[in-house]
Amino acid sequence: MTGKPAGREHLPANELGASTVSVRGGFEPAVGEGISPPMQLSSTFHHPIDPDPNVLPFSYGRDRSPAFEPIERTIADLEGGRFGLAFNAGMSAAIPLLFEAKPGTALVMPADCYFGIRVYAETEVAPRGVEVRLVDQTDLAAVERALDGASFFWTETPTNPYLAVADLEAIGKLCAAKGVPWATDNTFATPILQNPLEWGATAVMHSVTKYIAGHSDLVMGAVVTNDEALFGRLRAYRGKNGTQPDGFGSWLARRGAQTLAIRVRQQTSSALAIATRLQAHPHVTRVYYPGLPGHPGHEIAAKQMKGGFGGMLSFEVKGGAAEAEAVIAACRVWMPATSLGSVESLIERRARWTGEVAGPALIRLSVGIEDLEDLWHDLERALLAAG
Repeated sequence: MTGKPAGREHLPANELGASTVSVRGGFEPAVGEGISPPMQLSSTFHHPIDPDPNVLPFSYGRDRSPAFEPIERTIADLEGGRFGLAFNAGMSAAIPLLFEAKPGTALVMPADCYFGIRVYAETEVAPRGVEVRLVDQTDLAAVERALDGASFFWTETPTNPYLAVADLEAIGKLCAAKGVPWATDNTFATPILQNPLEWGATAVMHSVTKYIAGHSDLVMGAVVTNDEALFGRLRAYRGKNGTQPDGFGSWLARRGAQTLAIRVRQQTSSALAIATRLQAHPHVTRVYYPGLPGHPGHEIAAKQMKGGFGGMLSFEVKGGAAEAEAVIAACRVWMPATSLGSVESLIERRARWTGEVAGPALIRLSVGIEDLEDLWHDLERALLAAG
């Protein structure tokens, strides 16, 4: 017998649930192949003499590689998009989208989005002749005004670290009326809970490092879009700038994504319980979590998020920065570390980062998959010890 056996019939992703899409992981093994894809580490690929670049599937790893494709297909399928593109970091995925804003026009973005993206826009995009307009994305009248003369709108919902919620349906209508393409950082919500393409987003960005990979062991980003021309520009940018992921990281990300749905459901359930209990704690002055009925974006989040409100929350303590630091130092189950979305529960005072908009007493929690009562007892003990 010669040749490679045929693979099974590929089922369209839109006929499958999110958990099934995650587990299948963008890979269909042929008969006799392993059900887990091989790790592809090659940087270059055999091809005929003088190949036609338009028909050659793989040539050099900076452009396309079988290493990237399973995770790219997985994220695209989860977001309900046609094209997925992986990058070597979340910032590497965001930057070419920000460059979609044209000189002589404006880039609009939330004042409270992830500070790394905001600072990059202000220091690197603005000098290219782009006006960076910061706006309260929950104020639709302000958004509508800011879109005049804009060529791109960047959204993030829920936001980092205050968990503000943008109305994606309303923003989609405003951008369509103004002819402004827009993208959403969907890292906090994950594609399990929210799919901005459904509301008209031009593109969706993820820091794959966080929930999708989920194990604090790689750095990667991704973009999903239905716009073929945009996909071509992003792929060309990645190839020219060398911002492609590596083979081992791509394999790890795909493996991590297989448990994304079940992890997110556990994290979401625990986050809601912890947020609810923190509201009643005497050392806590305010809790930011869209799953709480008193959150100003609760009704919008309930409309556009499916099956929960995510595993991220923030809260403020009475004693300011000193008490916040004391709480973190007293934790034994919660791990003091930056980043988010992993199986481990992480705790951090965000104001320690230069450029962050967080108040000095704000603590951000990334809820992991540990037992809820272990997480709560550790946090409650730390609050009492610090106070």
